[in-house]
Amino acid sequence: MSQILAREKRFPFPIPYGWFHVAFDDDLAPGEIKPVRYFGRDLVLWRTESGELHLQDAYCPHLGANFGAGGEVVGEGIKCPFHHWVFNGAGKVIEIPYAKRLNEKACVRTYPLATRHGVVMAWYHPDGIAPLYELPFVAELDDPAYVKPISTAHTIKTCIQEMGENTADGAHFMTVHGHPGEAEYGNFEFRDHFMIMESTQTFPSSGGPVEGTLKSTSIGFGWAEVRYQTLIDVCMLTTNVPVDDETVIQYFHVSYKNPDRDPKIDRIGAAFNKEVNRQLTDDAFIWENKRYEPAPQLCDGDGPIARYRKWAKQFYTEAV
Repeated sequence: MSQILAREKRFPFPIPYGWFHVAFDDDLAPGEIKPVRYFGRDLVLWRTESGELHLQDAYCPHLGANFGAGGEVVGEGIKCPFHHWVFNGAGKVIEIPYAKRLNEKACVRTYPLATRHGVVMAWYHPDGIAPLYELPFVAELDDPAYVKPISTAHTIKTCIQEMGENTADGAHFMTVHGHPGEAEYGNFEFRDHFMIMESTQTFPSSGGPVEGTLKSTSIGFGWAEVRYQTLIDVCMLTTNVPVDDETVIQYFHVSYKNPDRDPKIDRIGAAFNKEVNRQLTDDAFIWENKRYEPAPQLCDGDGPIARYRKWAKQFYTEAV
């Protein structure tokens, strides 16, 4: 008798809790419904007729119809395409057209949303627990001296913890990205939901190596502010979302300081944006073809990878 072997999983991690990028604020018009898949779940984004945005599970708790396949926004609720039950933005049933009284137990799971700089972030926790921390606003992205962010999305077959580990992996800047020198960490701090890294690096450029500094502030796995000081001042917001336990969509939102809208600075900014996205494709090739090593054989030049992994454990509700 032939045996069917289960596929070996490359990563042992479930989907972590946190704030994650699920849309841009201008993706949906009032009254629009958009089917999406994040956190290993089928979901729907929808906007009420008054303009309030909601994210909820896709399937009606009555008999399982999909709100994203024929559903309709009616006023401040969403109507199931099957029996026309209507649910509000909190997931509570507010209308059953053929019933004398509502089934008050019927509810749809909804996900808290927070909009920052045109990016819609959703709070996910496997146990449905309310947000355990909040997201900040990025001062530079509200500063008219900085240009409007250039946003680029990348879909990568990996898990979100592997991507975050790059921050602690100082050696890969030379071996993967071709930086002329290794990153020199000035500060590396793990505090609550924060990971803060400050380093001095030699960056490649079309004119040759450029000295600069980098400061990265990660808040959970879904949000990171990265500030570069090289030829120009750059603020890059990084947001991402796990589609499932082996697929992530990551967004780079690159802004740079150019109060006088100098064409030379615009050219440098465009080149910087191109380079950081090129480097991410280099990373993606590695991530998509590697596996997680639970007991890595590290050396003294590898960076605080063990400390990063200890910090990362807090974002899971089960042992990993």
